[in-house]
Amino acid sequence: MKKLGIIISVICAIITAIAVLGIILANQGKVETFEANQLGEVYRIAAMDFPEAPEGEPVDPTASHPKSDSLVQILKKKTSDTLTGRLRLIEGLMNRFEAMEVKMVGEGWDRSDPAYNDALEKRYVEEITSYGIYRNLTSLSAWEKFCMFAITYRSVMLIFGFLGVGLGLAIASSSNYESDLDESK
Repeated sequence: MKKLGIIISVICAIITAIAVLGIILANQGKVETFEANQLGEVYRIAAMDFPEAPEGEPVDPTASHPKSDSLVQILKKKTSDTLTGRLRLIEGLMNRFEAMEVKMVGEGWDRSDPAYNDALEKRYVEEITSYGIYRNLTSLSAWEKFCMFAITYRSVMLIFGFLGVGLGLAIASSSNYESDLDESK
């Protein structure tokens, strides 16, 4: 019984550490949270076939878009290409993706149509690359996907992690003590 308690405590301590990582990343990136369906969209955007960044000078997004455009503003404020530096950009990309989905459905596209996904991806990639956003900013490594998962589910993992650590410690320590009910009379 003691080994089971220790195993539960260790697993839940790891879950709690992942939740703390999610909290830290969310606070550094100034993004409150992603919902589960949004996380799927982020993974979908990361998997899209964006072209590689061209060699030479970076593209100026204000050349073809107004300075008041929200994505242009996000690109101007982006400080680094790390995950925390890209979190706002990822959120902006996700908002554009959702807006494009709504626009295409408004045009009469059926979401269950296989051609819809191809057309959506093609339009989205064309629009986003016009801002000078390429694969280096949209792709996510396995570690970054893990961090995005931690940001999304940090609250649930934190609650169950602490509860599990407490339960595991209670189970581990219960084998050291005899209950009053175990006494023979």
